[in-house]
Amino acid sequence: MKAIRTLVVGICAIAFLTSTALAAEKTCCQKAVAEGKECKHKCCVAAHKDGKSCEKCNPNKEDLKKKSEKKGEQKDDKS
Repeated sequence: MKAIRTLVVGICAIAFLTSTALAAEKTCCQKAVAEGKECKHKCCVAAHKDGKSCEKCNPNKEDLKKKSEKKGEQKDDKS
């Protein structure tokens, strides 16, 4: 029983660490903004022209969050 319990705890720990590592992965738009560029994916360019977020690449609208953070930093620098 101890071996099974230890195995289950180990598998859960590995699953937890893997999920947190994958959650920290940046989207294409976030990578581009971090480099000071615009994302060049066709779907993202079309969505950004409309002031929206690309649902395919950024299901949680991460690109818009990153842009607003970047704009906030620039406003602080100008003050």
